[in-house]
Amino acid sequence: MATTPPSEAEARRRRLARAEAMQMARQRRWEKRKANMATRVTRGMIAFFAALAAFTVYGWQVGGAGIGFFLLALLLIPMAGIGGMLLPVGGPDVDDIDKAAPAELPAITEALLERQRRTLPRLAAPQLDAIQVQLAALEKQLARVPADHPVAQDVGRLLGNHLPELVDRYTRIPPLQRANTVEHDGRTPEATVIDGLKAVETELARASAALAEADRDGLRVQGKFLEARYGEGQ
Repeated sequence: MATTPPSEAEARRRRLARAEAMQMARQRRWEKRKANMATRVTRGMIAFFAALAAFTVYGWQVGGAGIGFFLLALLLIPMAGIGGMLLPVGGPDVDDIDKAAPAELPAITEALLERQRRTLPRLAAPQLDAIQVQLAALEKQLARVPADHPVAQDVGRLLGNHLPELVDRYTRIPPLQRANTVEHDGRTPEATVIDGLKAVETELARASAALAEADRDGLRVQGKFLEARYGEGQ
């Protein structure tokens, strides 16, 4: 039976990994949108019932209300609910990303990239999705290690300085020049930022693997212990 050439097998593995990363990133964005909408609806309902209670108490205190008061309440109470829903939902502060602790950087970086997604090249979407998946994993891993951990320090420099600078320098280039201007190295600014995002994705994957090394070793040791202790014939 013919075997698949290693190069073809590796290319297939990479395509499957990309597809999985895209699916996971879309699911994560959808969950964030649902949480955002739930927050807005809850806040709108609180504002609606708070306004309703305020008008009810006021009307009771003044001993009744005329048609003018009723119409005013009919107008302002729904507006209070709508206003509560339209207020922006708070999120990570991306402006101080260079001052954030390593454990805070994955969430801030994800918010930064989501804000700039439409500005970045469309062809960078696979890299952005893969980075988003790596950030989700690193957010949990970095929370378990001290800020002065060597890997945490590397991730801090990458996410706190190098990646934001890459995105900022690209977005400052006029849109017409991003895809049409060929630089001295033969690449357009779009190609340069895509290659930079690929490098970021690779480094984040390396950092995540390094942080998980102790857990993988512990799992292997525990597995061998269980096999020796409870294996067949024991």
